[in-house]
Amino acid sequence: MNDERFDRLAGELLRLIEIPSPSGNEGPILEYLEKRLQFLGLPSKRQMITENMGNLVFNPGSKVLFDLHVDTVPEIMEGIKCSPYLDGDLVYGRGASDIKGSIASLIIALEDYAQITKGDVDFPASIVFTVDEEQGGRGACEAVNLKPEEVIVFEPTELDICTMEAGAIGVRLNFSGRPAHGSDFEAGENAITKAIEFLSKLKELPFLEGEHPRIGEAGFNVQALFGGSADELVIPSRSEMYVDFRLLPQVDHREAEIQLRQFFEEEGVDYEIDDVSPSFQLDDDVPIARKLKEVASAELGLSLQTGAFKSWSDAEPYVTAGIPAIVFGPGKLSVSHTPFEHISLGEMNVASRILTAFLASLTDISRDELNISRVR
Repeated sequence: MNDERFDRLAGELLRLIEIPSPSGNEGPILEYLEKRLQFLGLPSKRQMITENMGNLVFNPGSKVLFDLHVDTVPEIMEGIKCSPYLDGDLVYGRGASDIKGSIASLIIALEDYAQITKGDVDFPASIVFTVDEEQGGRGACEAVNLKPEEVIVFEPTELDICTMEAGAIGVRLNFSGRPAHGSDFEAGENAITKAIEFLSKLKELPFLEGEHPRIGEAGFNVQALFGGSADELVIPSRSEMYVDFRLLPQVDHREAEIQLRQFFEEEGVDYEIDDVSPSFQLDDDVPIARKLKEVASAELGLSLQTGAFKSWSDAEPYVTAGIPAIVFGPGKLSVSHTPFEHISLGEMNVASRILTAFLASLTDISRDELNISRVR
């Protein structure tokens, strides 16, 4: 990568990271993007969800839609700060991978596209910057009303084109015990121990059987476990556990929810299901995936792989509404939300060049006009 392009990508990403945008506080970054993309000369509007929160849409009404969420998880999680810095090819910071690296890649791609076209052709896509993706997903649910025909949802896929996605069910479980002095633990009933012992029973649920060749095994993540006190020598009488269940594409989310409810009620466990997200599985040859793959091959000499996204994303509401949506972007899901979240500028560079070529393909601009060298 040449130094000039390195500087453009790194500078843009670091500026985005410097604008905190945890869910519920997306206003400042949307204001930045609204001003930053004025060079495109596109009409824009706000899709309001609440009085103070809504999506930012550029060029509404196109058949192809780019969906990029602007919110992140908090900068400080579990007491550890995710500090921004540049280390060689890697940019660290909250949102670097999820998904400000994608936003920066798109901005540079749009600058290149504008330089190539010089405003002589109509812009061939819509862009929506959504809010609330890390929480309730209300931004994407509202963006469905833009009624696109095809959608690319940006997430860290390491440039795989994901035509399928895992679903999820989030459950809050409450356990009760009996308090006693901590040194006389035989006299009490430990609510935390009950919660831990209960985990082994969860593995018996039928919808957690099997695995998927791209996603992996069915299973669950104990996202949080609360109870007791390190400063008081007492048997904990209450504990709360939050469990996130992974739903494989072959699992119906409604059947999984029925199984969970029946199981908890039979076990006499106090529970609350607060999130149910269906999985989806499109054909690998769905037109939007094929177009992206063909452009990357023809214009850049790249062979993009087809994959699956292990987490919920903005793609699900579109697919549920009958609109084909794929998940794509630079970065690794595994490092997202961590104190060491980062992304490779080299991968961002490839993503940016793919996006410029893809936009050009929608307007029949020739490769000679693009002047994009093949990736080696």
